[in-house]
Amino acid sequence: MTDARPEPTPHPVPAPATATATERSVTRVDVVPHTHWDREWYSPYPTFRLRLVDLIDELLPRLEADPDFGHFQLDGQMAVVDDYLGLRPDAAERIRALAADGRLSMGPWYVLPDEFLVSGETHVRNLQLGMRRAADFGGAMTVGYLPDMFGHIAQMPQILTQFGFDDAVVWRGVPSSVTGPAFWWIAPDGSRVRATYLPAGYGNGSGLPADPDGVREKIEMFRTLQGDLVGDPVLVMAGMDHEVPPAHLSTVIAELNAAEADRADGETYHLRIRSLADHLADTARDHLGEIGGEMRSGYRANVLMGVASNRVDVKQAAARAERLLERVAEPLAALWMGDEHARWQPVLDLAWLDVIRNAAHDSICACSHDEVVDAVRHRYAESIRLARGVADRAVAAGALAPSTAGPVVLNATARTRTGMVEIDVAGVEQTGDATATVQVLVDRPEVEEIEGAVGVDAPMRLAMASMAEHPDTRKVRLDRSVPGVLTAHLLARRSRAERDRDPDPEPAGTAEELLSPADALATVGTLVAEQPDLELRLVVHRSTPSRRVLTLAGDVPGFGWALWSPVVARHPVRPHGELGLTNGLVAVEADPATGTFALDGVAGFGRLVDDGDAGDTYNWCPPEHDVVIDRPESVVVTVAEAGPIRGRLVIRSTYVLPERCAIDGRDDMVTGWSGGESYRRVGEVTQVITTTVEVRADDPAVRVTTAWDQRARDHRLRVHLPLPTPATHSEAEDAYAVVRRPLWAEGGPNEWGVPTFPSRRFVRAGGLTVTHEGLCEYELVDLRTPDGRTLPDTTGLTAADAVSLGTAPPEGTTASAVALTLVRSTGWLSRGPMPSRPQPAGPFDRLEGSQTLRPLELRYAIQLDTTAGALEPYALADHVWNPLLSAVAVGGGALGDRGTHLEVQAVPAGAIEIDAVLRDDHGRLVVRAHAVGDDACTLTLPGRSGAVIDLLGREVDTFAGSIEVDPHRIVTLRLER
Repeated sequence: MTDARPEPTPHPVPAPATATATERSVTRVDVVPHTHWDREWYSPYPTFRLRLVDLIDELLPRLEADPDFGHFQLDGQMAVVDDYLGLRPDAAERIRALAADGRLSMGPWYVLPDEFLVSGETHVRNLQLGMRRAADFGGAMTVGYLPDMFGHIAQMPQILTQFGFDDAVVWRGVPSSVTGPAFWWIAPDGSRVRATYLPAGYGNGSGLPADPDGVREKIEMFRTLQGDLVGDPVLVMAGMDHEVPPAHLSTVIAELNAAEADRADGETYHLRIRSLADHLADTARDHLGEIGGEMRSGYRANVLMGVASNRVDVKQAAARAERLLERVAEPLAALWMGDEHARWQPVLDLAWLDVIRNAAHDSICACSHDEVVDAVRHRYAESIRLARGVADRAVAAGALAPSTAGPVVLNATARTRTGMVEIDVAGVEQTGDATATVQVLVDRPEVEEIEGAVGVDAPMRLAMASMAEHPDTRKVRLDRSVPGVLTAHLLARRSRAERDRDPDPEPAGTAEELLSPADALATVGTLVAEQPDLELRLVVHRSTPSRRVLTLAGDVPGFGWALWSPVVARHPVRPHGELGLTNGLVAVEADPATGTFALDGVAGFGRLVDDGDAGDTYNWCPPEHDVVIDRPESVVVTVAEAGPIRGRLVIRSTYVLPERCAIDGRDDMVTGWSGGESYRRVGEVTQVITTTVEVRADDPAVRVTTAWDQRARDHRLRVHLPLPTPATHSEAEDAYAVVRRPLWAEGGPNEWGVPTFPSRRFVRAGGLTVTHEGLCEYELVDLRTPDGRTLPDTTGLTAADAVSLGTAPPEGTTASAVALTLVRSTGWLSRGPMPSRPQPAGPFDRLEGSQTLRPLELRYAIQLDTTAGALEPYALADHVWNPLLSAVAVGGGALGDRGTHLEVQAVPAGAIEIDAVLRDDHGRLVVRAHAVGDDACTLTLPGRSGAVIDLLGREVDTFAGSIEVDPHRIVTLRLER
């Protein structure tokens, strides 16, 4: 995807040396024919796929017939090859032959991703798949190709070097401090790649004319406009979105070279069609500047930072899919399934393929047509179902392993953990406080009458009761002793312990009355046909009475298990005032006047702030006449649960929000401002927003769920959370890193420097940690200078105030709150001009789906860093989003009551984050981790040995139980035992 841009300010080009009649200078120009292929964007994938078939159908014979058309680059992603071969399988050998001759390059990615909105593991799996597929055709392009990513993550240089790359090619996000054609890009661990900058994007050679003079003029214009940013040789990327370079390319290059050779003096050009790798091999690596960490500047090209907050439903789905795969299904399957793992690995591979395909920047960024976004959401839904299915089977395997019967708790993460679990406990008596703290959810007596049905509804009701609600039903006894009434007794299967005690009991009733659930269903259908008003009554007979309860699990080892035993909460939840809860670690209290809540006496948490958005899926833009709503019309607070394990406050706030943005009162918005028109928020819509604040026993985190039926258009709704201490910066999770960010972002003439930033799972500032599920965008707000002046943030921003964006505030300026974007609704794929981005970023297409008009349930959690027992951010994210898992152990297995399949030790404690546990193609256990701090640390896996490998799986060292890990280093271990 590219975007229209005004011509950049020219950079001066040194005048060529004065030439005599016998001397001339030759400027080399490398032309790289390519296409940039968005697999789905303003059209759905099938449409673009057919266009891809047309393109490659045209390309292959051209390459085969024209040896002077020396090379073509298939966009750096292997998915386009698979997409083509899926419809043209007979072309595989032609592609392989061209690649072998150096005429065609492909890979290294499977899809060209967005870097910020997917996890580090998704990047690794994407590159692994791309390079594996490219190997089938002779190998991948040896360049870390990053042509259109919306900014670049800090750890990308390390990821690339661990795949064997020395070079990257970049466009968006490059800051103003870059003044030459290349620079050393350095990751937090010190890994570096040479980054070649594309100053005019990846299409500076698109549409080269058929006449030599026109080609020469275009090259000279490019050099004039870009000045010192142009390298030697000059790089001309001859291609664009969904475009094949013209057939005349090789001919016009030959004609231009011939004409240039006849020039007697002055500057001349010599053009060559080359691969990108060959071009980079001829460019300088000495005397380059350095850039460290992430690159998200809008100074030179639009970074399109608003994609982090559009279509929150897509970001939620991405967070869930990646979490289930990386931190639940994959480690559980690797550690619990044993020999069965190989049978389920294809399911995990399929789930990963959906996630990888969705990592494409126009897909995960949701800056696409509604039909495309629907397909993205569907792929995530399928990935989630597949991952959950594997996880369920792994948990079932875990339930068979212990030797003792009873509830068992599994931990899919590396840290020893405790926490709330939901389990069934036998018996109807209340468990005493002296042995355990429990909170009863459901009483299940031995015999219980449940809801029945009448007439035609009776068969379906019996089916639901016996097969879905009570799937342990073994037999059904039908009782017709009451006229007009049929009583169905659902008789449960017995546990193994019960069968051992009494091997062969028969349920009460005659043989004719005892039926299988299926036979009972058929009988009821027959009886209802004979007596349409027949009343069905249902009575459940359980093998033993039980209760569904919330309780606490004691310490469960990392990657291990523990049989549940009664635990007494040290800090049970109890009421705190009339509208509050406390567990002795934290105290929350709702404010019925504002709809907010106080946390440990600090008021104002959960304040909802709504302002207008006249932008598009790429960028937020305030309307000229905005209305900011930050107080509800009315509030109702209830205490839904008061402990002792879980407490919940429900704050139901009614807001009247503007219904949409319009121009001078008209109903429809046009594509851009014409100069005399004013956008304003108009209309009204009532929104009842429910905020549920949850406190758990022995838990330092406060969980928050915000839910409502989203019906307002063209707006941005954020939750403001006060900071205990004023902050000068934030720290947010990124792929394999925590990134420190200032209060501002660099902008330029093409895009405001809006200081909204992405985070993967958490952001930390001023003594507050916020962890979230797919709420990727945040901003530090309520800015104040050391002399007491208030500086604008983006809340209710005016065009006049926007001039301060993109420049650093005075030293010592602090923020007193963090704003977390809950939803950003817009009706445009792209628009322009608009104040925050003068030029469009894509087609001027109206959308309905990006308004996100649907019920939403958004979740985040907060923790004050001063709270007793406060967790470090990575541990907090696992604690909140990866709960302990419970099952019922049947007994008779080989394992004890407590243990681990993989012990992980880090010195200092918490210095290592485990990112992946999986099996390789040979069934060997693979563990990936990274050092989270600025100091070296030691990772130990007691009793384990094997090899240290890079991200391609190549051995780089041996491993014998422990390894020293440099700061911020990603390390992968392949274990032989």
